[in-house]
Amino acid sequence: MFRSEHSIMLKTKTTMPSVHSHSVERIQLQRLLDDGLNGKLTTLSAPAGYGKTTLLSQWAHLHQPLASWLSLDEKDNDLIRFWRYIIATLSDSLLPQLAKRMEPSMEATTHTSIYTCIDSLLNELTITDQHLAIILDDYHVITEESIHASICYFIEYLPNNVHLYIASRTKLPFSTSKWILRNEACHLDAAQLLFNQEETVNFYREVHKLSLSAQQIEQLRGCTEGWVAGLQLAAISLANSSSPDQFFKNFTGSHRNISEYLLHEVWLRLPVDTQRFLLLTCVLSRMDAESCNTLTGQSNSQQMLDSIYAQNIFLIPLDDYQNWYRYHQLFTDFLRRQLHQLDPKKSFALHRLASECFANRGFYDEAIDHALAATEYGLAAHLLEGHIPLLVQRGEFSTLLRWLDSFPEPSDVLTPMLSLLHAFILIACGQTNRARESLLRLEEQCAAMDVSDEQLQFLSGLLFVKANLFFANREFDTWVAGSSELNHKLPENPVFYHFNYNTTEPFIRRTAFGLKGMLSLQTESVGKQFIEILTAHGWQESLMNMYVVQAMAEGYYERNQLEESTELLKQVEHVSRRERIPGLFVPYTLTQAKIMLVNKETTAARNLIEQAIETIQHWSAAFWLQPLRAFLAQIALLEGDLSEAESALATLPLTLLSQPTIHKELELLTFVRMQLAKQQEQDALRILHILSSVALREGLLTSQVDIAILQALAHQQLGNKPEALAHLHEALVIGEANGYIRSFVDHGLAMSHLLLAYTERSRGRVQKLTPHVSVAYLKQLLSLFPKRSRNKMADASSLLIEPLTGKEMIILSMLAQGASNKHIAEELGNTLGTVKVYLHRIYGKLGVTNRTQAVLKAQEISLVEKE
Repeated sequence: MFRSEHSIMLKTKTTMPSVHSHSVERIQLQRLLDDGLNGKLTTLSAPAGYGKTTLLSQWAHLHQPLASWLSLDEKDNDLIRFWRYIIATLSDSLLPQLAKRMEPSMEATTHTSIYTCIDSLLNELTITDQHLAIILDDYHVITEESIHASICYFIEYLPNNVHLYIASRTKLPFSTSKWILRNEACHLDAAQLLFNQEETVNFYREVHKLSLSAQQIEQLRGCTEGWVAGLQLAAISLANSSSPDQFFKNFTGSHRNISEYLLHEVWLRLPVDTQRFLLLTCVLSRMDAESCNTLTGQSNSQQMLDSIYAQNIFLIPLDDYQNWYRYHQLFTDFLRRQLHQLDPKKSFALHRLASECFANRGFYDEAIDHALAATEYGLAAHLLEGHIPLLVQRGEFSTLLRWLDSFPEPSDVLTPMLSLLHAFILIACGQTNRARESLLRLEEQCAAMDVSDEQLQFLSGLLFVKANLFFANREFDTWVAGSSELNHKLPENPVFYHFNYNTTEPFIRRTAFGLKGMLSLQTESVGKQFIEILTAHGWQESLMNMYVVQAMAEGYYERNQLEESTELLKQVEHVSRRERIPGLFVPYTLTQAKIMLVNKETTAARNLIEQAIETIQHWSAAFWLQPLRAFLAQIALLEGDLSEAESALATLPLTLLSQPTIHKELELLTFVRMQLAKQQEQDALRILHILSSVALREGLLTSQVDIAILQALAHQQLGNKPEALAHLHEALVIGEANGYIRSFVDHGLAMSHLLLAYTERSRGRVQKLTPHVSVAYLKQLLSLFPKRSRNKMADASSLLIEPLTGKEMIILSMLAQGASNKHIAEELGNTLGTVKVYLHRIYGKLGVTNRTQAVLKAQEISLVEKE
């Protein structure tokens, strides 16, 4: 119910306003808007009443279906909501499956920045070659700096076929100069939007059918200076005037001081029943017949709306069926002033009625807004508390914070649960100092309560919210000390106990909850104490505890503490299966499979992943299939089965490969590994270069290491030794700081070779690289490779004139298996000439002159196995 009703109200924002069939066609301005299709950005900046919305809607209707529309309001000052709505309008109008495809990216904003989501959106927009126009109306209501910054990023990277049109009453709050200098932006200002003489004549004679003389029309244009709203108000007033001559006699001044006069003129000439209807409904930002009936106590609201619209009295349809409307902002402001003058308290009663009406219909956002406007805080609290899970699930924390901040402070109306939610949302929005102050008050409040079920629920929630504050501020010791003082079990808090931290990531260590890959003895110690405390309070199977357990299991695997990792994974498996939590079950499965691979249990690992795929399909959680299939591809690559790996990755969309995004890292890095196996190093490096900058921006330590390692291996295959060692150094610096082991060792022989080369280079350097990587760490890593492989590489390095590259090693192994030059060329996708060049290099490095000698020499120094 919540989702469907929410989508109905969203539709009123994403539906393009209809255009009156006899409206003035503004050909010159439409041509200027057409010019916007040659650039990134077109802006229309002018005060209210200049016809910005009408002009844009006329132009958009002429260019259907390329145009999408979003009407903004003050409630859209929520970064997540803002971009969710942009995705929604594109999905509604131009790209039908976009919202579904983008949902994982939106959910990933819990642990990555909005820019990663925008990257995904930009990738989606490159799918089509046709021009797309995104129209944002009333942008002046947006005050959130993070939204302005995100829009600038979006504009900068827009593909050439996508164009943004922004209408605002004020100058845009961000600079557009760089796009102007590149001829990628054009602007329409207030002066350009004024009606000229010809348009004014058409407006009165053709649209409003008023028999006015040329002199009268010129007088109207002169006084209004071509201001569209002024001309419209004059037309409405004249249409209802019994004495036009008297109107013209009194009509003097400029458009800067006539708006109030004209509004009064229009108002006084309206029938009493229409005046009453307008006053009683002006508190609504969106209205339909049912909401108007509730506020007016009438049953004929649809007829009233139809009549007002037919008279052009500043009523704007918001959907294709003229069910939903809003008043023009100028008219809304006037009506609300009138209502306040007549009865200052009346608006509160109307807001109360509106809140109850919208709540009964499932429009909870509107119901909460009206309850707060009515200062009915008890009603607002009741509505909020009844729908917390759904509101939190939408992830629009700024909207939740705006609502909760609207309650008086301190508030006796907020229940302990809502007070805790307020503190939790403050943490989620980065306002940790406010959250800390709030929690101190709540702890005092809880301590003053008698022991009861309610008080224990309160304590239970406090445990959860304080834990989140500790994670946000890294205040491990403080939280542990305070939470250890609680010596009794706490009930399952219905709001917080099952809060799901992960809806997109195949490994918890990549999320903010997993500290984005940070590992240390301190974090390990705190993790253990955290689990002990939650277990002592009866929260051992809460999702919060399970995610900590899973994150620690992944950390233990990375540090090569496989037994410890296995023990923790047993706990996760039970709860993730029972509760059907893919965000817990998939990380468990992948980590367990990794352990199996280390133990040479390849078949068991494959079976585990295949069974997990069946489970996920049974749960209808299709999003999680791709990372599982990617891991199957990794297993295939380990076994040298390239065709099986290609089959497992066949479902990856081409747009993801051409425009990589970090939230699909597992799939993309698996694809990179496959490209390296196919000797497609340049394609692999292209993907890695894009992901590297994003991983750095997002502070993802695990990603930075994994990407740098693959960059090193790619350059190693290409024979670019300095570049390979430079990227390896990047990975080693982060790896040593966090105790990473498996990230290196899992790459096997190629990494062993690279680490040996790095160690040799480090010994010979007079000026050491900074930050420094210790010899002890390098020895630790090298000691974990199979001794035979390690000795083989060391012996080979000392006996060869120059070490073989990765590709040369592959060709040498194929020589040892008796492959012909033609077969090698076909397998590697090279020409015969290229293979001969490689063979010549190999012969030179081995100090031989033919393939037979090469194979014998390679066997002699243990580069290849003897038959």
